Amino acid sequence: MQRQLWTITLLLPLLTSGCATNALWNKTQLDAWNEPASNANVHLFDASQRKDFLVVYDEYSERHDSIHTRAYFLNQNQGRAVQGQKPHFVSARASRKLPPVPIFQTLPESSTNFSQTICAVISTNGQFFTIYSGKEKTDYNLPVYNDGQGQIDRIALTPIAVVADATIAGGVLAVLCWYELGTSDYSVSVH
Repeated sequence: MQRQLWTITLLLPLLTSGCATNALWNKTQLDAWNEPASNANVHLFDASQRKDFLVVYDEYSERHDSIHTRAYFLNQNQGRAVQGQKPHFVSARASRKLPPVPIFQTLPESSTNFSQTICAVISTNGQFFTIYSGKEKTDYNLPVYNDGQGQIDRIALTPIAVVADATIAGGVLAVLCWYELGTSDYSVSVH
């Protein structure tokens, strides 16, 4: 019975996921997010030839602690944005040939032809907006996504973590073997 207990004890570190590898893949310290800047400076442009809107905004990179202007086509990237994926960005210069969409802080009530125009209302925190087109009203969030660099770092560090786990498991096995030899009746004589 004692031998079976020792066998299970010896195999346990090998059967469980390693501490270093597990920590590497389950901790989020390597992850960083890109999100709209606190003052996102949102601009919308009517890309009606594409049946889309071009969104231009300022994005904050957590990894680089910096702000960059980003542009993407709204409808083309809506599925990606909803899933928390990085949009397919385009140059902000694409806006030069497109008519701007008026953006308001609140919906104008005095406009008589409002139902005939396209406009947007930006949220007070600048993180989402609503597009009014005719009688339609659609809400959109600006993209928030993991920058993906953490995944690349994890892949690069995995061999080191596996070696560390193997070293720890080998050390445990060696200590247990020495203990077993020390408590057994086995003896070695050198001639």
